Amino acid sequence: MSFQPLEWPMMFNNFLRISGIALLLTGSSLALAGDEPYQQAVQQLQQRLGKVLMHTIKTEGHVAAIRVCNEQAPQIAQAVGSDLNLEVGRTALRVRNPKNAPTARQRDVLQQFVEQWQHTKNVVPTATYTNDQGQQVWMQAIVMQPQCAACHGSNIEPALKQAIVERYPEDAATNFEVGQIRGAFVVKSSQ
Repeated sequence: MSFQPLEWPMMFNNFLRISGIALLLTGSSLALAGDEPYQQAVQQLQQRLGKVLMHTIKTEGHVAAIRVCNEQAPQIAQAVGSDLNLEVGRTALRVRNPKNAPTARQRDVLQQFVEQWQHTKNVVPTATYTNDQGQQVWMQAIVMQPQCAACHGSNIEPALKQAIVERYPEDAATNFEVGQIRGAFVVKSSQ
């Protein structure tokens, strides 16, 4: 799938609008009042990483975006966490980067997200728990968006697939369909 350069800004704006709606929904009365700092961390990560990714895709293409995800995404997550005195990251049942593999508890939450999402798609699932180190952990599901399909879908261009495999030889984060739960943001309180 290829897009014209002018379509990317519009798609990015749609992505932010969709993400904003999802955050507003998880900020509804169903979410705990204490979730706000965690939601803010996720929103900042989405915005900062999304901005860099969209700029890179627009100027250099999808293959270069793999470099951004590999090198800059962890730095951006660390900067967001540092700004908010939190730990911010991502995980999934099928990870691209083995460093993002879920803990046993996170795996359980991710499986619950998938089950919950199958029954109702009107609120992006979130969960909070305390880990073995005494940290509060907040997770929010990541729903596969159309602009993510180029790298996480089932029809990845050969050059892009090769770039993914070069950076992530154990990649398992493909063959997702738009609208599926692709993973989760993980935000932890600092100790």
